[in-house]
Amino acid sequence: MKREEAKRRIQQLREEILRRNYEYFVLDQSQVSEAVRDSLKKELIALETEFPEFITPDSPTRRVGSVLSGKFPKVKHKSRKWSLSDVFSMEELKDWEERVLKAVGKCQFVTELKLDGLNITLWYEKGLLVKALTRGDGTVGEDVTHTVRTIKNVPLRLFEEVDLEVSGEVILSKKAFGNMEGFANARNAAAGTVRQLDPSVTAERDLEMYCYHLGEHSPQASSQKKKLSLQSDILERFKKLGLPVNKEYEVHESAADSIHYLEKWAEWREKLPYEIDGVVFKVNEKNKQELMGFTAKSPRYAVAYKFPAQQTTTVVEGITVQIGRTGAATPVAELRPVLVAGSTVSRATLHNEDEIKRKDVRVGDTVIIQKAGDVIPEVVEVLPALRPAHSKAFEFPRDCPSCGSPLSRIDFEAVRRCTNMECPGRQRESFLHFVSRGALDVDTLGEKVVDGLLEFGFIKDPADFFTLTKEQLLELPLFKEKKAQNVLDSIDSRRTVPLERFLYGLGIRFVGEQVAKLLSQCLQEQSTDSNPSPKLILKLLKNSTREDLETIEGFGERIAESIIQWIQVPYNQKLLEKFETVGLKLLWPPQKKIITGLAGKTFVITGTLSRPREEFKTLIENAGGHVSGSVSKKTDYILAGEEAGGKLDKAKELGLKVIGETEFFQLL
Repeated sequence: MKREEAKRRIQQLREEILRRNYEYFVLDQSQVSEAVRDSLKKELIALETEFPEFITPDSPTRRVGSVLSGKFPKVKHKSRKWSLSDVFSMEELKDWEERVLKAVGKCQFVTELKLDGLNITLWYEKGLLVKALTRGDGTVGEDVTHTVRTIKNVPLRLFEEVDLEVSGEVILSKKAFGNMEGFANARNAAAGTVRQLDPSVTAERDLEMYCYHLGEHSPQASSQKKKLSLQSDILERFKKLGLPVNKEYEVHESAADSIHYLEKWAEWREKLPYEIDGVVFKVNEKNKQELMGFTAKSPRYAVAYKFPAQQTTTVVEGITVQIGRTGAATPVAELRPVLVAGSTVSRATLHNEDEIKRKDVRVGDTVIIQKAGDVIPEVVEVLPALRPAHSKAFEFPRDCPSCGSPLSRIDFEAVRRCTNMECPGRQRESFLHFVSRGALDVDTLGEKVVDGLLEFGFIKDPADFFTLTKEQLLELPLFKEKKAQNVLDSIDSRRTVPLERFLYGLGIRFVGEQVAKLLSQCLQEQSTDSNPSPKLILKLLKNSTREDLETIEGFGERIAESIIQWIQVPYNQKLLEKFETVGLKLLWPPQKKIITGLAGKTFVITGTLSRPREEFKTLIENAGGHVSGSVSKKTDYILAGEEAGGKLDKAKELGLKVIGETEFFQLL
């Protein structure tokens, strides 16, 4: 920075800090967080250090104060791994607690620190550690047993010969992270360390694990003296088995008491030797947990309160517009790199054209940024007093920065879109989406590989992945024979894919994984063909009407309209024809075997069974039945195992049919 520019910036910063301090200390009406004031002061200190001739006695800084082959095997979890719903305010937390009390009446709450690490599940058989898996997509995880075994506080043998599945968080302490380089934050460092091919690297780093959830387990896993009827019982039982448990959990008799725990750790979090990003609240009684059940993604009996996003200030060095796979033009602030919420941030979303105008974000502005939910960086506010002279308002481009086509905007949308299906920006994002985990899941085709293929002109659309040759791949930078062969092998393994994955991978707007699954079932019902093909899917979609699609459960007018618009585009029709040409084969969803005894019957599963619950659920659904998470008068059967809780009690009150595994298999 030039001398005169530094002098002007120093004066601006002093005036802004003095004004903010006056608001906070005198008026008690601070408009910004303490983190923002600290960030401004930090910048001022840096400039005064570089240009000491500009230091004045009244400056705010003068005040005294403060080894595998290369792939991790994928393994199916014994039981579904749920993610917790997040809340970000006291109002949202109290709303959740009110729903709990309304559903189950008076209950205890257990509160636990939300450790910021990597979720890992351990399998023990007869007390011996036999498997360690990452969470993955909740159904299938990666086998990382070879590295988790090196974590010093993970017992290789329990104190008792029991079978159980237990989940917890692997973390890296602040001290250990401070001794490392090459990672943006402690969580990334923990995840990267666990996913090492060479376990000796993991052993050298001081990872820790803390357990908090009991999955599938044998009856012997319960204490002889005390059944595991409470979450707090489970944590105490873990300790007696030799499993590591974070000691900072508490049991509360009321929701009000649990709030005190949250307030305490929001204040004390920086004193902890490890990072936390919130507090987890759970209903303590297991039978009441069962009564509350689950949503599609998370348990209703638990919630994670995420601490308010950490804020800081930095300077906008540029504003760019990036194009997504659906053509959405999203403005992005290119920032002077700054540390916030434990990570270095150099880019932040500006959302859309209207948001830029509302906040009046300009190049050169000093802005407050935050990581909403400690995850997504965004620009919260501009500090106009620090704006450089002669700055100009940002003009949103009318043409696509990637291909030059006009950006269009529909009246009811805040987003401008590029409608050119062959736009390089759109294509790049659509290619990455097509090979992503929920779609074809080709893990060897990452961003750098796709960028190289685009740069060399080897791919024009997603179907071109299936025509790639070794000779083409070897032209890419850093590609050797083995790497090229690995990519081709990965692609070849995806030449036959389930229809729902293919539909999701096409990137049709509003068609997520669940919608793709429903659409694939609908198309199957319309067809008499034993095997689907891209050409057949083209025919079925072209023959579909909005009315047809809107009759699908879970579909609305917006989804139906999007699918109809997508299939009417000639580019998309040619793409499906090309998939047929390159030999891509599709699979219908598994046919449900309808058996008279289970057709249309509703089951509720409770207690510990001889097999994972997911297996029983699959058996029921394949036989035409339905599995519900809650007991009602409409329930036909309660499938009860060991230690059945509140659901069994309610079933008896309603006079419902209760069966064991023997009777269940007789029904099949």
